[in-house]
Amino acid sequence: AVPERVAAPGDAVSVRRTADVAGRGFSVAIEPNGDASAGFLRRFMADNEDWLRDLLRRHGAVLLRGFDVPDAEAFNGVLPMQLGSDVTKGAFYDLLYKTVIASVFTLFKGLGNIDPRRSMNAGAGNRVQVLAPASDCIQGPHQESLTLASRLSQRYVAFHCETAPEARGETAIFDTHGAYEDLDADLREVLDTHDWRFRDVSGRPVRDLIPCVVNHDDGGKPCVQVYAFGEMGEAAAEVARGHFRRPNLRPDPYLYGVTGFTLVDRRTGEEREMGYPDRLRLMRALYANSELRRWRGGDIVLLDNVSVAHGRMDGTGARKINFCGICDYRFSVKDYPTPG
Repeated sequence: AVPERVAAPGDAVSVRRTADVAGRGFSVAIEPNGDASAGFLRRFMADNEDWLRDLLRRHGAVLLRGFDVPDAEAFNGVLPMQLGSDVTKGAFYDLLYKTVIASVFTLFKGLGNIDPRRSMNAGAGNRVQVLAPASDCIQGPHQESLTLASRLSQRYVAFHCETAPEARGETAIFDTHGAYEDLDADLREVLDTHDWRFRDVSGRPVRDLIPCVVNHDDGGKPCVQVYAFGEMGEAAAEVARGHFRRPNLRPDPYLYGVTGFTLVDRRTGEEREMGYPDRLRLMRALYANSELRRWRGGDIVLLDNVSVAHGRMDGTGARKINFCGICDYRFSVKDYPTPG
């Protein structure tokens, strides 16, 4: 079938619905019709930030393909710090964000809580991280910095492919509203009325309770909030092995700040564990609403960090993916209504 076209501002780019290698997909792709330079892309994103934000709100994921963005420095140069003409902007907030990101990264790395092959690229605006290369270990679906209500201000997240993997090495992205719709009714009711309480690397409860489901900016659609590392990561790897028919998949051994979690009933305050069968059911709904983003050099993928989760897949070769957040300094997931 011919991919569905999406309205674009002007004729400098084409926008279309896209799909992964299995024909699944919910994301859209933006490609140049002429000028493909990094300078053009930077101006296009700056001039159309409200349109781009609306595109992300409606579709959740945007692929920028065919532009000349060869490395982390060029990636940093085209990417805005914020998205939207009505959001808080300023050099002070930008500096504070970069300082916090660097501090959290250093803390987690010092604790051995993130993959040691992940690094900060100080030459790319002090905000770009170089993600770990692919292996048989995969990350389960997660929204970035989900264990904090502020998500470290990362309302959107961006990935850039500097070096494509030799084989596989995709990034899985997950439509968390589609997953919510596919949940069994009993599990949906639990998530509607409960918050996640995460435990940090020392076993202590993290300060913020995080709603399991929030109603999104796009028409109030319910979206699952998930952080599938540790206990939940084991269920994610089990489901992914069957879903993608890749028996080699193993869970990421690094916990990214979390050793475990419980569910807290917002109505009663009662705390309970989520059993392994329920974790499997949640992961099945998420993987059933996923697409695999196969990388090409220069690709940029933008994700809504509320409606879309992501996770590294397995692969081989010198895969080099750069990553950073796009900020809303007023963001708090606690400001979103919940179904329950």
